Amino acid sequence: ASLGFILLALAVKTSATAFFQLLAFRDPGRWFPPMPWLGTATGGIIDGTLVAGVTLQVLVIVGLLIGVGRFRPEHLGLDARRLWPAVRFVVAAWVAIQLLLLLILPLFGQRISLGSQWTAGGWRKAVGEWLGQLLGNCPYEEVLFRGFLLPQCGLLAMRWVPKARPRALIAVALVLSQALFAVGHVFLNLHLPEGQWLLVAQFVFGLMFAFVYLHTGNLFLAMGLHALLNNPAPLIDDPLPGPGASGSIVLVGIMAWLISLAWAKRPASRATNGPS
Repeated sequence: ASLGFILLALAVKTSATAFFQLLAFRDPGRWFPPMPWLGTATGGIIDGTLVAGVTLQVLVIVGLLIGVGRFRPEHLGLDARRLWPAVRFVVAAWVAIQLLLLLILPLFGQRISLGSQWTAGGWRKAVGEWLGQLLGNCPYEEVLFRGFLLPQCGLLAMRWVPKARPRALIAVALVLSQALFAVGHVFLNLHLPEGQWLLVAQFVFGLMFAFVYLHTGNLFLAMGLHALLNNPAPLIDDPLPGPGASGSIVLVGIMAWLISLAWAKRPASRATNGPS
């Protein structure tokens, strides 16, 4: 893609994100009526995050990248052959999270109990929050920032510094694309108590998911781990403290990082085949 097209994609993405974060999420009935209507009709299973994520996928991924830019899904990391291996791996990771919580509960002197979100009749909301990440927010971000921007930044680096070593070009692509990923959360961070300090963590996690994608060639795997990091959907109460974020999210982040390291140690001949 040309530099102009990349800047156009970033401009459209930024404008759409600002619209949802600053207007639609604050007053959905006024700015985006389908959002509250779908939430009410489904009892919260279709929440605002899912509606916004799917809308951005249609606008930016389908409309701009595929429609205007003429990128094929495979160019953006959407290889259907990789989907089922990623699903199996993410399900196994989710099961491991539940087992890990069971193991650490006795350390905190707590009894094993079903999570409050599942016992208080709010299961629709809990399911909706997880689906919002798995099918809405995470696919959009992974395709845009890892599937599209990561290789495009690498190609730009090759154009700007043609004599640079491959590792240096990869490093430039990683830092530039994932810095853009972090900056893309500025509007979200306005609503969080940690503020813009979260940009540092968002940059690190962006690098982590890019690392997973580079060493497995499986963008669906990065999507699933991203969704688990944002919302691990625990079945039991998490004993770890954490203002506004479950301690299990931290555990999932560590797990995702360890998984990425494991992929990096695989032989090169298998590393491009994704999880099995």
